[in-house]
Amino acid sequence: MKNIIELIKRHFVFILFVILFIFSGAVLFSSNRYQRAAFLQQSSDWVGKVYGWRDELQRYLRLKEINDQLALENATLRAGMPDNFFVLDTSVGQKEDTLRRQRYSYRSARVVNASVNRENNYLTLDRGVFGGIRPNMGVISNGSVVGVVSSVSDNFAVVLPILNSKFQESVKMKGSGDFGLIAWPPGSDPAYADVRDIPKHVQVNIGDTVLTTGFGSHFPNDLLIGYISEINDQPEENFHRIKILLSTDFRKLSYVQVVSDIFKEEQDSLLNQQRIHDDTDTP
Repeated sequence: MKNIIELIKRHFVFILFVILFIFSGAVLFSSNRYQRAAFLQQSSDWVGKVYGWRDELQRYLRLKEINDQLALENATLRAGMPDNFFVLDTSVGQKEDTLRRQRYSYRSARVVNASVNRENNYLTLDRGVFGGIRPNMGVISNGSVVGVVSSVSDNFAVVLPILNSKFQESVKMKGSGDFGLIAWPPGSDPAYADVRDIPKHVQVNIGDTVLTTGFGSHFPNDLLIGYISEINDQPEENFHRIKILLSTDFRKLSYVQVVSDIFKEEQDSLLNQQRIHDDTDTP
């Protein structure tokens, strides 16, 4: 208490000034309509600015939540695209049936770790078994191929990207439809990859588009992989030497979608049955 009294004595003039200032302001604004209106207008502007700053701060703090929501929405929208369905043919004779069933589903995930400059690169996603991720699922970003899930734990998944010498996927030329394989030379530029096994009789040009074939269970048909950037053919070889610029920028990957082939188990089971049948019939 004694300290408070001493503080008041020390700053008595300033405290008296503040009190008189507040009192005079109250008298002024209460007795004069113009000043009162001007004060209210100015105070409204101040309050509006404060609310605006608060809103901007809240938006900034919610960026992660907004990004997660957008990634989920992208996965949901992609799941509804026509390419994710196939026509269920139950027709007899010339009868046409337009009944469709969904073939692919998508789950969003965030890249939490990645390498691009090693001989064999990997990505780590923040979604695993508990998030519905399984090995051999395809991974894409903005409609372009990223890689294939190689292993999973409860909460994380490791992806074998195009930038790994073990990654191989069948591809096709958009114009001719001819098939080949994509391969990444170990330790090379992460922006490029090679396309092999395209015969020389197939006409290819700089800028041609390379797409997925949909043959495997990793990716749907016609997903973008890249564009031809170089053709370095050798006279003694029967196949083109093609380098493509990858459509996926692996240095900037943040969010991806994991592709699940709903009919993979059924397709693999049928193929295994046929192989067993062939082995049994072999003398």
